[in-house]
Amino acid sequence: MKRRRRKVAELIRQEGENVIEEIHKIKWKVWRSLYKILTTLIRNEFGEYSSRTIDDYHYSFKSNQLDQQIKISTEEYWKSAVLYLERYISNYKMSLQIYFVMTLLGCTLSQGRLLNSDSLLPRPATVNEDSSITNTKYLEVNGVPPKVNFQIRSRDIGGSLEFVNDNINKMHRLEANLGWSDIQVHPGTPLHGQTLVSYPEVEAMQKGRHGLLTSKATIQLMHKYCRGHNLSKTECAKYMSNIKITGNDFHRMCSDMNKECSEREIYAKYRSIDGSCNNRLERTKGRALTGYKRLLFPDYTDGIQEPRRSVQRRHNLPSARDVSSKLIKHIDNPDQKRTMMVAQWTQFVSHDMAHTVSSKMLHSDKTIKCCSTSGRKLSPRYMHPFCAPIEIAKDDKFYSKHGMKCMSYVRSVPAVRPSCTLGPLEQLNQATHFLDASNIYGSDIKKATHLRSMEGGLLKTSTDYGRTFLPLEDNEKSQFHFVSGDSRVNTLLGLASMHTIWLREHNKIAQQLSNLNPRWTDETLYQEARRIVIAQIQHITYNEWLPTVLSKEYISKIDSTEKFSSYLDQIEDPSISNSFATAAIRFSKSLLEDTIELYFEDRSLNSSIRTEDYFNEPNLIENHGNLDSIIRGLTTQNSQKADLNFGTDITSQLFSNGKYGYDIVSLDIQRGRDHGLPSYTAFRSLCGLPEVQSFNDFAGEIPKHIIANLSKVYRDPHDVDLLIGGLAETPKDDSLLGPTFSCIVADQFLRTKFGDRYFYDHSDQPKPFTAKQLAEIKRITLARVFCDNADNLRMIQPNAFKLVSKNNPLTNCNDGTIPHLNLNHWMES
Repeated sequence: MKRRRRKVAELIRQEGENVIEEIHKIKWKVWRSLYKILTTLIRNEFGEYSSRTIDDYHYSFKSNQLDQQIKISTEEYWKSAVLYLERYISNYKMSLQIYFVMTLLGCTLSQGRLLNSDSLLPRPATVNEDSSITNTKYLEVNGVPPKVNFQIRSRDIGGSLEFVNDNINKMHRLEANLGWSDIQVHPGTPLHGQTLVSYPEVEAMQKGRHGLLTSKATIQLMHKYCRGHNLSKTECAKYMSNIKITGNDFHRMCSDMNKECSEREIYAKYRSIDGSCNNRLERTKGRALTGYKRLLFPDYTDGIQEPRRSVQRRHNLPSARDVSSKLIKHIDNPDQKRTMMVAQWTQFVSHDMAHTVSSKMLHSDKTIKCCSTSGRKLSPRYMHPFCAPIEIAKDDKFYSKHGMKCMSYVRSVPAVRPSCTLGPLEQLNQATHFLDASNIYGSDIKKATHLRSMEGGLLKTSTDYGRTFLPLEDNEKSQFHFVSGDSRVNTLLGLASMHTIWLREHNKIAQQLSNLNPRWTDETLYQEARRIVIAQIQHITYNEWLPTVLSKEYISKIDSTEKFSSYLDQIEDPSISNSFATAAIRFSKSLLEDTIELYFEDRSLNSSIRTEDYFNEPNLIENHGNLDSIIRGLTTQNSQKADLNFGTDITSQLFSNGKYGYDIVSLDIQRGRDHGLPSYTAFRSLCGLPEVQSFNDFAGEIPKHIIANLSKVYRDPHDVDLLIGGLAETPKDDSLLGPTFSCIVADQFLRTKFGDRYFYDHSDQPKPFTAKQLAEIKRITLARVFCDNADNLRMIQPNAFKLVSKNNPLTNCNDGTIPHLNLNHWMES
């Protein structure tokens, strides 16, 4: 075997030398073919990674899958390669593709080590060198697919898919019965509010059906093949996840994944609305309506879809509501450095990058109800298969007063797995995976077009006494609601205010560009204004918000990768990780206050309002002076700390009916289990923290009194949910988050930046900003955006994420301290 691998590596090395000699003669299509040839060669020779990505192939060599005798000086290789590129490549658009192929060759020759790879965050990221997670550990945690002595044929897969498809079609009768029995969501209930923020698009449900098909077919094949071969459910699931759905009538489900990007799409000046073809080699990487990425192999009880149980398999995990009611406190614990804008921007950015939606009925297209209107359990005959209701104890300290025994939870819309394989259930992201303002502009062409006025590059607006607001849409059952690129725009007053500000910013920029370039068409004005807005949001996120959330060590890790930015967008996967979207970024809910404070210009308190009174009721921002007061409140009021303290408005009054609402912590815990997220201990191990054998082993990261509470709720330390464990950790140094959530968040934002070909400061995109334009964008702050687009805001501190202080004083918007964006650099000569 070693001889065979040496032969393969030597073959690839020789091919690499030939490529370098002929590099200046080869065009794009040939490079794409070469990529496929090399990929096929690798997968044929190392069958256990047959359907893994090139990234995982990269990892496999760092874990010594290749014979140790094959060595080369990595630095020498890269220096000669880069020099060659600089000397011979005249078409810079081809250089990144060439570099990508050379990366593949270089990984082969150097056992997966990139030049100066210590400057790259490991996957996931960690800052401590002595506890850094190597790629070897990454593979070990995910586990190499087991070798088996049986083969699943394509016709067997097709037969299972056909059988499952017939069973899904038979759900029509059940869904019809539920409709006749009035088992549906009613307006004015907490479930209705929850449904509004997790409502799936039509295409999402179509994709979801495909994901459901593959997971159900996997279960049937596991029963048929794995039981008699002494494979555990997890081992069998890992084996199944390497089997592609090809050669049968259902391969059309994978048509999008297999479709190549055209040259027109590859060299498009502006990023696509849905994120497609951002990656030139993989059309759907980062696109809307694709699955979340996994940092760890999913943990399901049956290996495929059943939410995990206690590691002591005889027992279920404690109810999500039990965990919340016994561990979540309501203690006021304000942050002495950060403003409420940290929480609001976190929510705004997370809505841009991720949107997990709940399943609907497959045949009637109606929403699903899992508990009675009064909060009682439904009879099994009325329970939809997509239901996973949260059980509420009889002695619950809040809900028992209202007779509630059940909180409705509908499982998330499934997604087709990466590379279109069999395997465990994955979940769909309805938003694009990029930081691209999709929450403003939409994630599909239809919605994006609907939001445009189609004149002067402007977005549609509504007006109130001469002031512009988001456009309105008539909701038959309720009232007028704002419309934006994301359906969650109406959830909170602060969120609706942020959308309003950025709508105005887009239209302001479009109008100024039109004045500077009167010959520009509506399309050009729209795309250029959109491009500038996206750049501003990216710059604010990485230059102002992220340093407020993560420690300096993590920020320096991300910044140190900058020199590789021209080469990483085809290697890094920008896809949002399931653990980030479902757990880590949810820390923002812990930062919220029950009361929103409204301030006058001199920052004296005007009034305050309860959050629970305005869930999905954002109209208050249209009242004169309220938009400015809310912005002053967000930039003046202290944020809470990221911990296990939450406001009561979101732990018992979320989408309230006037008496009670839902508990957001319970919903988030249940969603993590629905998504198959491994336990907190698995992720802390992945992030370099010490292995855990008992609850006492948490002592280095979690306070003792919280450890005691955890041991009373969970039977075993390996049962602790990621959301709870991550929030329980004590932040290190100047970080807002503990080490595990810092690790997951840092990993995501590194991949989000360097996996995005159109990221604002990347110079190798088809139409990069000029040096002067880029310098202007880097002057922008969130404070300036507020100054320019609020109704009558005159004073604000330069850094809106930090409290007013001697080093961050209230400043007049017009005295020149807070820089303006000079659009004269966008004027065509």
